[in-house]
Amino acid sequence: MSPLDQISSSSQTLITAFLGLCLIYLVKWIVVTVQTIVSLPSGPWGYPIVGYLPLIKQHIYLEFEKMASKYGPVFSVKLGQKNIVAICDWPHMKEAFANQDLLARPEAVFFPGIVDVPSLVEMSGDSWREHRRLSLHILRDIGLGKNILENLISEEIQSFLQELNNDGKSIDFLKKFGASVSNNISILLFGHKFDYNDPVKMKLDESFQSNGRIFSVGNIFVFLPWLAPLYVALGKFRVDLIKRNVLYIESYIQTEVDQHIESSSDQVVDYIDGYLQERRKREKNADLSKELEKNGNFSYGILRRNCAAFFGAGLETIASTMSWAMLYLIKYPEFYDKIQAEIEEVIGYERKPEYSDRNRMPFTMAFLYEVQRYSSVIPTNLFRRASRDTTIGTYKIPKDAFVLFNFWSVHHDPKLWTEPSKFDPSRFLTEEGTKAVKPAYLVPFSGGKRICPGEGLANVEMFLYLVCIVQQFRIKLEPGSELNLKAAFGISRRQRKMPNIIFERHQNKAKINN
Repeated sequence: MSPLDQISSSSQTLITAFLGLCLIYLVKWIVVTVQTIVSLPSGPWGYPIVGYLPLIKQHIYLEFEKMASKYGPVFSVKLGQKNIVAICDWPHMKEAFANQDLLARPEAVFFPGIVDVPSLVEMSGDSWREHRRLSLHILRDIGLGKNILENLISEEIQSFLQELNNDGKSIDFLKKFGASVSNNISILLFGHKFDYNDPVKMKLDESFQSNGRIFSVGNIFVFLPWLAPLYVALGKFRVDLIKRNVLYIESYIQTEVDQHIESSSDQVVDYIDGYLQERRKREKNADLSKELEKNGNFSYGILRRNCAAFFGAGLETIASTMSWAMLYLIKYPEFYDKIQAEIEEVIGYERKPEYSDRNRMPFTMAFLYEVQRYSSVIPTNLFRRASRDTTIGTYKIPKDAFVLFNFWSVHHDPKLWTEPSKFDPSRFLTEEGTKAVKPAYLVPFSGGKRICPGEGLANVEMFLYLVCIVQQFRIKLEPGSELNLKAAFGISRRQRKMPNIIFERHQNKAKINN
């Protein structure tokens, strides 16, 4: 055989071997894919690579509710590269809340290509448990769930009410309210609040709210993470704006961290203090110090991300919920009158409300429950990930599948609620109307061990803000404005167009001494 023939024969052998390897890989991929499909609950088919994403024509929670009516309360769908198992009824959701194998998060961070450090919200396993335990400990120590924090919130609300009193002129409620409620979070995280006109604070609030409007559960970051860096570089899907917002938020929080490090106080008055104190303890402990160096746990990056997560979650949910509450008070003036009647009977107009007053104001509490149910501002959870093969009911959920809880479906399920499409606070009242009862399947803050740690703070804020507003003002639309209850969906369900509102101070009512 000539040298040329030998080279040709070798080339053919290499090509044959290469094609053989490709065939083996293809067969293996097909087998794994088929096994995965078989192990998942039934559901709709999509396209290669992008899955069912191009077929989603409306808000994802509504699409999933529609799919559930066809495929059952637990079904699967492929979105991008991810297998999603959607849980859309209460019995299965309740079981899933208690399932220890469904506590993990996706391995990618929320903003790949922009930040690479996970927050507490994005963590799984021991890191999540450790950070959650520490965060709850710090927040309780600095006043969460205590009268001292309620007093600080009450003081902030009095400042906010002055902003509403605009001589009969309309205001942008969402902007004013966002500035106020974020001050409550600032006290917990940074140990101080801001003036409403502080340009730094205004930009901080707008950065969070802007990302809240843009970023949704159906975002490219979640389902096609390998494309995220490319889209960041090209500035597609408004990723450039998300990047600017995230970097500004991170930069500002770092200035707060630097100031706390410089003061080096042992007194814990806010979340950053508590985190830095824990970090110093770990630096003194040889084994824990090695852990810090090895995996970056309790790094300054995680501190920044935790602060951003707490700030954003606290601002987004309360601002959205209370904006809906204002619109419902305008649309249903009879409910406003009932809340005002309870205020007159229980509190009057000469003192500020206290959170304990809720126990004697059943209709007010029922109204808040119905706002949470009807608006469902967080209609789905942040994705969970199955840490190993598990089951919910008779449904198999394979390891690494994403799990989505469709709270919207549960909150609008006719098996649980009479006339769920009707806004009716009385559904939460006992027959005598003397007590408001919150059923277990009202889950505006999720459930189980991944329940939002800020639920207690949110409940205090919603009650005090609502009662203080109704106690001092009549609420009406600006003349010529229309009441539009259609929703836009980013991180939360917000009003597609929030009208300007007039807050008209009550006449002939005693004025509260501030």
